[in-house]
Amino acid sequence: MRAAFEAGDLDLVLLWRDGEAASPGETMIDLPMVWVGPESGYRLEAGVTLPLVAFEAPCLFRRAALAALDDAGIPWRMSFSSPSLTGLWAAVAAGLGVTVRTSRGLTPALSPLDQVTSGLPTLPALSLSLLTSQGRSGGSAAERLAAVLREAFTEERALRA
Repeated sequence: MRAAFEAGDLDLVLLWRDGEAASPGETMIDLPMVWVGPESGYRLEAGVTLPLVAFEAPCLFRRAALAALDDAGIPWRMSFSSPSLTGLWAAVAAGLGVTVRTSRGLTPALSPLDQVTSGLPTLPALSLSLLTSQGRSGGSAAERLAAVLREAFTEERALRA
């Protein structure tokens, strides 16, 4: 999406940004990444390879999960990969493995996993950034949507404070 934005094909983009990637745009909100498992929970057993559910590469969540697991020396295997968030949720709910996302928008069949009781490593936070086409001929619709997004995220940050 960023390439399409830079090429002038998109007037407004919301994108995830990790702490390492330099990205233009304005930060709307910072959210921690969490391990997500089935509602019944998950506990990593010693000597067992972690079944991982993730988007196809490239994906910031996938990259963060693999880095955290590798840094912690936890063996893993990709048990399910999908281009669809619905597919990820269904795979985790069915017990095919765990995934990494934010705690936002989880279905009732899923649960954020406590890192201590699950035995899974700490994950970083990431930011949701807004890129706008100010100065381009994007039109007032994109500008209005950007204003609505800014207001919504300002309210969200105020509620979290």
